[in-house]
Amino acid sequence: MNVSASISKTTSNHGFTLIELMVVMAVIAILATLAMPSGLNQRLRLQVVDAAHMADTIRQDVTNYYNRYHKFPSNNHKAGLPAPELLIGNKVTRIEIENGAIHITLGNKVYKSLQDKILTLRPAVVTGSPASPISWLCGFDTPVPGMTAVGINKTDLEEAIVPSSCTK
Repeated sequence: MNVSASISKTTSNHGFTLIELMVVMAVIAILATLAMPSGLNQRLRLQVVDAAHMADTIRQDVTNYYNRYHKFPSNNHKAGLPAPELLIGNKVTRIEIENGAIHITLGNKVYKSLQDKILTLRPAVVTGSPASPISWLCGFDTPVPGMTAVGINKTDLEEAIVPSSCTK
């Protein structure tokens, strides 16, 4: 056996060339850039969900008002709640009731892109049956046939970051 042939055989089996490593790094970089926006959207969506959870008790207050009077409160005061600017939290700067709809303004400890954005929760009633239980619609969600949404939807979040329970 020729010595130069055995040397070239052994050296070609020792690791990757610089070009091969650069190609692998480029592929990894491309995959990482594709994954980053979806990861960011997931983090934004979680902050929106946290803000929406703050309105759970307020939603119950609006439901109780409706069950008592068969109409929705026109504002926070009618619903027996503090003024909108006094309903704050880590991810919320205000919560306002407007004709039954709950408008949650995001802020404080949310990402900059969510600052001052609004998520709306709207009640949906069975058409012609005020004694039927109400449902709640979140964001861009629409009522099912036979139900009517109450209040105006002021949601101005990108649909990609609105929680799945809040889409059409």
